[in-house]
Amino acid sequence: MARILRLIAHVVSALSLGLLLSVGALGMDTPVPTCEKGLSDCSVRTGPFSGALPDPCGSLYITHVQLNVTHCTNMSDCKPCLIIKISLQDVDLAKSVSDGSGDDSDEEALLKVCYSFPTSTGYCRAVTFKRDYINMDQSFTYQLLLTETMDFETPIVVIAESKETYIYQNITIPDAKTVCPSDLWSLIIERTVPRLQADTENISNEVHLHLQNIPANQETVTWEMAWDDIRGQPERWPIGKSKTVIPSDLIAPCLCFLVWLQDKNIRGMYCPFTNQPDALKRMQHNVSVIMVESQWRSGNTGLSWNVTSPCKVKAEVRLCKKDMAGGQCEEVAGSRQMLETTGWITAHKVHWQAGEFLNSSSHPLLCVQVKTEGMVMFSEPQCPFEIHRVRWTLPILVGFILICLTILGVYLIGGILKGYVWRWLKDDDVRDAVGGVHVVLLSPPDDDERVLELLCYLGSSLQTLGFTVSLDLWSKGDLCALGPVPWLHSQLDSLKRQGGKVVLVLTQTTWTRAKEWEACISENNKENIKGVETDCAQSNLPPSRHVDVFGASLRCILQDSSQGKAGERFMLVQLDSLSPALPGGFPTVPDLFCGLHVYSLPTQCLGFLTELAGSKKITSSSARRRRAGVLQKASRTLTKRLSGFIAGKNVLNLPGIIQGSAGGQEEDSVETLLIESNLGTPPSSPDTVVSIIEWC
Repeated sequence: MARILRLIAHVVSALSLGLLLSVGALGMDTPVPTCEKGLSDCSVRTGPFSGALPDPCGSLYITHVQLNVTHCTNMSDCKPCLIIKISLQDVDLAKSVSDGSGDDSDEEALLKVCYSFPTSTGYCRAVTFKRDYINMDQSFTYQLLLTETMDFETPIVVIAESKETYIYQNITIPDAKTVCPSDLWSLIIERTVPRLQADTENISNEVHLHLQNIPANQETVTWEMAWDDIRGQPERWPIGKSKTVIPSDLIAPCLCFLVWLQDKNIRGMYCPFTNQPDALKRMQHNVSVIMVESQWRSGNTGLSWNVTSPCKVKAEVRLCKKDMAGGQCEEVAGSRQMLETTGWITAHKVHWQAGEFLNSSSHPLLCVQVKTEGMVMFSEPQCPFEIHRVRWTLPILVGFILICLTILGVYLIGGILKGYVWRWLKDDDVRDAVGGVHVVLLSPPDDDERVLELLCYLGSSLQTLGFTVSLDLWSKGDLCALGPVPWLHSQLDSLKRQGGKVVLVLTQTTWTRAKEWEACISENNKENIKGVETDCAQSNLPPSRHVDVFGASLRCILQDSSQGKAGERFMLVQLDSLSPALPGGFPTVPDLFCGLHVYSLPTQCLGFLTELAGSKKITSSSARRRRAGVLQKASRTLTKRLSGFIAGKNVLNLPGIIQGSAGGQEEDSVETLLIESNLGTPPSSPDTVVSIIEWC
């Protein structure tokens, strides 16, 4: 039995020694308690837990425990010290006196103080003391001070236990900046905390952060951004680099950077954008306001607003109403509300404030604006009740696209049906086919302005197609300077060099003048044509401002006819006129016009243009088909222009000219009517049907 008792004693001794070693391993210095107000002989012992220390004893009980944190003045650097002030009173002083215990000031009392930490092992202190004297006042309070060295930003549970009482309190040790004096804090920051410097690049729209005061051993540096109560995600600084970049959109007056070494709790805070106007201006883009129509408890509807901001700043929110044109937004009187810095609520990584506009209802032109303190202008109006026409825009856009696709499809199908040739036909090809061909237009001896206007339009249309055109109406200066006969001969010389035709327009006056001129020639000596012309010119024919040029052209036609060259230099056109159809009454066609080709415009534009362009020696069949296609395109262009000019007017028909083929069939749009006495052959023309009618 004695052997068993000795074994138990050895085990208890070993456990006690182990516990003492573990407490020493914690690195905790045993504090020196301070006895105050009636206490003396204070001493302390340390144990890893409460059971390792003696139980509390004595007649004093704990009434109050006060915890304070300050920096430890007995250390070279800044360390937080937890000061525990314990107040005690006698359990029952009257009972002690009545029991005759007398002066028990030499009685030793013991109480325990334990510390609990969330991330490390706690420990306990056993404090013994004596009373200096017995105070007969039962309300007298004894005081005991205990000072403990702690770590920054550490939560602690303190438990004080006497024989009769058990009290516990919670406290969190503040950070070093709060505990340490300013001079000591600056020294700590200078020695142990990296620094950040921010430079804003306006060109690249970035903020460059420079890390300074990096430890020599290259410890891991952690940093994060903070906007008042909003904290960003901590990030590790790139190892071996002294600079990093953040977007300038994050800049705000309250933006601060926290930097610390990973194995230390001291953090440096740098706020480089405080009171900077540029930072306030950039933050304005991140301040937003929304407005909705809400139902109140009273049953009425109103307008509620919500403002979000990166910083807790003073701001203003107001209603404004746009004009009908959607330009200026005028403030609604009495709607402005102020936002104070104390009214912001932090949630979901943003600061926000909410409110209501009383006695207001939704309207399509009603908007809301916000402005932060320091800014001159309000933000862009937010108009949540504006009537958007997006729902109409999409169907209209889709319909427009479908219409365009349909038209494009029709044109594509039409182009395919027309064949591959037409894809290569352009205006330049038309000009190449007729380029250099000279056309002389002679106006009829009419005073009808409508006929002359139509003739001028024909000349302009031919010029557009690439012909070189001379019209006597456009050459009054040359006619006055040269005279009608020399001017006409100069034009004929151009035709000889360039190719082309002289075009005469058939009208009632042209028909009459030709018959009268032919009669005058028959009555005189035909051997002296020039003298006859003079006699005929001086006869009593009705006057005309173009009769001399017209007479000169008739003489040339007569010469060509007498030489067997009728139709080589001259041709006739019959225009759809604005005047009514001519009455009959001419038994025969003038012999002078026999052998000349006549075309009705705009219905026979293809044959007309083919004869003007002349016949070219083309050996390749593909080239001939291409030239035919080009002339067909030019024919459609000329037909369209002339038809548009004389649309809805009567057609000028000449008596004695048959319009159409035998059998009453409809006239072909490319048909050429030949006036000849000796069955001449018109120029080659693609797809041209020639009706030969003997007049003479």
